[in-house]
Amino acid sequence: MVADSKLVSYANVAALQTAGVEFIAPVPAAQVKDEVYAALDLEQASVVDWVPDREAGTAPAEREVYRVLEDVHTLAGPRKRDPVLTVRRILVHSTANARGRQAARAKRLAKATEELDKLGRAAGGRHYKTREKIAARVGVIAARRRVVSCLRWHITEDEAGTPGLDWHVDHQALDAEAAVDGWYALLAGLSADKADPAQVLVHYKGQGAVERRYADFKGPLAVLRCSCSTTTASRLWSR
Repeated sequence: MVADSKLVSYANVAALQTAGVEFIAPVPAAQVKDEVYAALDLEQASVVDWVPDREAGTAPAEREVYRVLEDVHTLAGPRKRDPVLTVRRILVHSTANARGRQAARAKRLAKATEELDKLGRAAGGRHYKTREKIAARVGVIAARRRVVSCLRWHITEDEAGTPGLDWHVDHQALDAEAAVDGWYALLAGLSADKADPAQVLVHYKGQGAVERRYADFKGPLAVLRCSCSTTTASRLWSR
């Protein structure tokens, strides 16, 4: 069974293990700390020999590359007496995922820079006369552009007591974020002799093709059902 992250809860995993059901599901982001991904060595990860259908005609050098590692994921129960569950965890790195995260971060930083520069020019003016107003605006920008973790700022004051804004981006914090880019995790409720880490990923990715085939099959039926319903309704209305 291939499922989404909603499957991953103590109760669900316990029930699946008890029933002997094999499953694959992505781990919710909140259950794996960034420090876990940051500590991984990409060079130690195995390259997966698999090409998505969408990239079959793409030059090999331009294709998305997947790498995998394996460790163990634990789930604690809601009660102290509940046994701790252990499940195989496949740590996946995707170059496309990493590029997407990097592009999104660059876009957020560009927007934040534009707005903070504008605020810096306006600080001490009619709309931002006080330190409190400047600080409030910085908070809004940092939260909206999601740069709280890497933004460093403080409010200055000249000889006349006019407030100003001094800010910069913490590049060490950015590097720490970049170290996590591209990584995500899958839980594999099946033994290693049935599927190694690479095969687990291929099984998980194959679910998309199954769903697309189902959607393609369901589409004409849905149209037919809709057409029949419309025709029936028209007949009833004419009566």
